[in-house]
Formats: sequence, structure tokens, C-alpha cells
Amino acid sequence: MYPETTALETVPSLEQIAQQRPEHARSTEWAASVLRTGMNNGVLVPGAKLGEQHLSGVLEVSRNTLRQAFMVLEAQNLVERIPNRGVFVLSPGNEQIKEMFTMRWAIQAAAIDVAPVGEIAEARAALTQGRQARERGSVLGMASSNQEFHRALVDAAGSARLSSAMESVLAEMRLLFFSQVTVPGFHASFIEKNAKILELVEGGDREKAKKQLREYLWESRDFFAGRL
Repeated sequence: MYPETTALETVPSLEQIAQQRPEHARSTEWAASVLRTGMNNGVLVPGAKLGEQHLSGVLEVSRNTLRQAFMVLEAQNLVERIPNRGVFVLSPGNEQIKEMFTMRWAIQAAAIDVAPVGEIAEARAALTQGRQARERGSVLGMASSNQEFHRALVDAAGSARLSSAMESVLAEMRLLFFSQVTVPGFHASFIEKNAKILELVEGGDREKAKKQLREYLWESRDFFAGRL
């Protein structure tokens, strides 16, 4: 039995994230990056209002720069602008969930088709981290290592465009994670499924790997869609 806890580890506040500003960072891109990191860490959760006055003070940027950052995040399907109400962190709905998993299937299946046969060290490291998080009962640890695992599978293809597309959909996936009430049992069950997929990919059995991946993704999609 795995510890049944939904406790998340302590994560940096938005103020702490903003303190790590590179000297020559471009304001709009940097502001968008800080807000994106806040979403990835669960500091800015789905449905949270992004108040201009507060955030411009925290980030020490102008409201105009902040609005441009909002536009960047809106284009990435991470925030939504509601007329007369403001800008909010997006809460994924049924259609977005289906689209996310369809995108993941297209990207990851293509990556598996061209990935070289042999060990994928980064994916194996992510598996180890996932198992360790499972033993601790860490929901955030399992979710993060799961994303690292699938990122590593795509990176193994050696395609910058596939990796960039995967990075975008993984950012949306983090919103899905924080918008749902999850328990360790769900994430824990996918760790060994990841191990099986990796074994098939490393061994060059691409068709079986894609079959396993498709079943994995559709099971995950149905779970999240069913909890709306």
C-alpha cells in the first residue's frame, strides 16, 4: 500500500520565483515565464484571478508589460480573459482535456517512431524519481517525475520542434493536475506502465510501445474527463 496523502511539498512563492530575474531578461518574456513557473508549481492555481495591480508590484513591471505577458500566456492556453472580470488561470474543460491528450499522442507517437534504439538515461532517471516519490506518498513528486519521463521520451527523438510542442502541452497538463482532486494511487499506477513503455522503446519494438502509450493516454484522459 502506498501512503494516501494529497499533501504537496513546499514550493517557492511567486515573490521568491521573481527574485531569480536574470540581469538581461526581456521584461515581457520574463514576466510570462515567472507566471508560468507559478502555475507549474501550483502557486497560481486554475481559476485564480491574476490581478494587475498586485502582480505588477510583485514582478516590478509596468501594467502594459504585464498585459503583454498575459497575451503570451493566453496564446499558450494557460490563461483566459473574461470580459469585465479580468484575467484568470485557465481551468481545463472537457474539450481542452481531449485536445491535450490527442496532442500528446500525436507528438509522442511520432517521437517513438524516430527515437534510436538503446537506453534513454533521462527517462530511466525520471522513473527512479517517480518510484521514490511513490514511496514518500508525494503526489507532486510523482506528477513531476511523470512529466519528466515523457519529456525525456520525446527529447530522445532529437527533434527540437517535437520537444517544443511537447513542452507546450506539458504546461497545459500541469493546469489539469492542479485543477483536479488527485490521489497517489492514480499516479502510482502509471509508474510501472511508464517502465513497460520505456522497455519497448529502448528495445526498438515501436509498434508495441505505441499501443501501450495509446492505452495509457486514453485511460488517463478518461480519468480526468470523468472528474469534471
